[in-house]
Amino acid sequence: MRYLRQTVFGLLLALVFVGAQAASVTCNFMSETQITTDGKWLKSDMDFMKLYDIFGDGLVLPLENALLANLDSNKVFKAGETKRGVAYLMGGDMGVTGKLISVNGDVITIYDGMCDVSFGG
Repeated sequence: MRYLRQTVFGLLLALVFVGAQAASVTCNFMSETQITTDGKWLKSDMDFMKLYDIFGDGLVLPLENALLANLDSNKVFKAGETKRGVAYLMGGDMGVTGKLISVNGDVITIYDGMCDVSFGG
C-alpha cells in the first residue's frame, strides 16, 4: 500500500512538473514579401542583414500547451500576436514553418521562415 501511495504521488508530481514547463517558439525569418490588399505583388526581399536588424536572433513567442497539438495537424494555426503582426505556424515533415503577417493601410507584409519549439522554464 505504501508503495502504491509513493507511486501515485510520484506520478502526480511528474504531471505537475510537466504541466509547469512552458513552451516557446523561436522563428528565424528568411524572406519578406509585400503585396497589396487587392493582390498586387510589390516586392520580395531576402536581405538577411535587414531581417537580422529587425528580428535579431529570432522572434520568440510563448506557446500555450493547447496549441502544441496543432503542430501535429499539418494545418496552419494562429500562434500569437506581436507589435509587428500576427504569427502563424504549421508543423510538417520538414519542421515548423512560421509566417508573421501585418497589414498597414493597403500593404500586407509577410515574413517567412522556419521555427523551433523549446520547452522549459
